[in-house]
Amino acid sequence: MKFIRSQKADSAGRPLVFHISQREKVVLLATLKLYPLLDVSYHQLSRDPKTSGQAEQQWLEEAMEQQRQDHKKKLGQFFNNDRRFFKDGKDDLLFTLTGEQMEWLLRVLNEIRVGSWVRLGQPELEEARKLSLTGAQARLFTAMELSGYFQAALLEAFS
Repeated sequence: MKFIRSQKADSAGRPLVFHISQREKVVLLATLKLYPLLDVSYHQLSRDPKTSGQAEQQWLEEAMEQQRQDHKKKLGQFFNNDRRFFKDGKDDLLFTLTGEQMEWLLRVLNEIRVGSWVRLGQPELEEARKLSLTGAQARLFTAMELSGYFQAALLEAFS
């Protein structure tokens, strides 16, 4: 996936446009189908549970659940109307996003990446590459790496 620099977004809301191969589209959609991977209880107000109240923690978890539902709704729209996002180009597809859609997609990809990492036991990257992974762990490791790949490609638009 490659950002087309000549089509930069601006305050007028022009879309960000990327070249994406058909294979990359399939991989991106398969990765997004893994959402959500993090439990809402993963997010903590404080590292020390004694310093935050139970009511405040419950409020945070409810807010995270609401955000998760919003993301799921947008993912449904993304999957059900992919022609809105993917248009035929000369050799590959053109993938277009507004700034708001880009921010949302980065959040979803980040949760998939972090969720995969948490489910793998939060290993250091080099440590994870040396592990003998089960099939399920290999899928999580792949999801973590692919999410990072797509995040980097999307963030190229801001460099």
